[in-house]
Amino acid sequence: MSVTAVDVNGDGKLDILVANSGSNKASVLLNKGNGTFSVQTTYSTSTTPGCVASADVNGDGKPDIIVTNAASNNTAPGCVASADVNGDGKPDIIVTNAASNNTGVLLNTGNGTFATQRTYSTGYWPGTVVAADVNGDSKPDIIVTNSYSNNVGVLLNTGNGTFASQKTYSSGTSPGSVAVADVNGDGKLDIIVTNSGSNNVGVLLNTGNGTFATQRTYSTSSWPGSVVTADVNGDGKPDIILVNYNSNNAGILLNIGNGTFAAQKTYSTGTAPTSVAAADVNGDGKPDIIVASSTLNNVGVLLNTGNGTFFAQTTYSADTVPYCVIVADVNGDGKPDIIVVNNGSDNISVLLNYC
Repeated sequence: MSVTAVDVNGDGKLDILVANSGSNKASVLLNKGNGTFSVQTTYSTSTTPGCVASADVNGDGKPDIIVTNAASNNTAPGCVASADVNGDGKPDIIVTNAASNNTGVLLNTGNGTFATQRTYSTGYWPGTVVAADVNGDSKPDIIVTNSYSNNVGVLLNTGNGTFASQKTYSSGTSPGSVAVADVNGDGKLDIIVTNSGSNNVGVLLNTGNGTFATQRTYSTSSWPGSVVTADVNGDGKPDIILVNYNSNNAGILLNIGNGTFAAQKTYSTGTAPTSVAAADVNGDGKPDIIVASSTLNNVGVLLNTGNGTFFAQTTYSADTVPYCVIVADVNGDGKPDIIVVNNGSDNISVLLNYC
């Protein structure tokens, strides 16, 4: 199951979109305006919808739903991103096809339909995909993790909706989650990747022309997964926040300022943390950490002390197997609320912020 929040009916309130992999449906839960949601309306998909995204694909000013259906063919489409890759003002679709070892790009024809995908070879079993301009030409490029090839692929946008062949950069074992951020302050987006099988996180610095230096790795705990970046100590530099699934903790790596990071400092979470988000939940101007712990059926919130360290987590009950967590202000009070997908109970929990 995957989740995102977007205002689908134009009332100024964030609604919830969910991909339901077990029932072959996408759900829309409309926001009533007081932090509660209407009963879901479901829409049929193909087999095993996995990742969900939203973009206005037909130019009518309304967000549409994009979903990958992993078991609907033999290519196993997985992660999806949306970006205008050919500069025509219309959002196109980028998708990883894990079983066929490629990334597909579907150009938007302008009326809500898409041209047949053009595929680009990746490594073995591409997983996470991100669209970002890594060479400074104002065109979104593709960054993809190749889970079984132990590398990261970068496909540069040629400018007409096509992409150059993938250039690969060695990662650790089983690269999983990826983020992009300018970690050394040179104005260029760098790559951060969790290497689950080698228990480290890799940082690949952008050389400035769309190529990247050899990764520098930093030790994590066991099986690092979801990763985000945020400036947790207020020095203007993005730090690394990740969860370590087998070690039951969250790891923080503070940015030293020259593209290198301090050793990981860990904070206990619940068992088997799967997803992490960062947001200022108590209004003190400092990003806090939100973690979904899948086997204890709770969400943990770790408040930022202000100097890059965090208090012990406070836990809030979710339902069975909370797996994916996002934050969004769903009741319009200016405070980020928590939305979590509960894979084991086939529902969503919404935790309103009362800080």
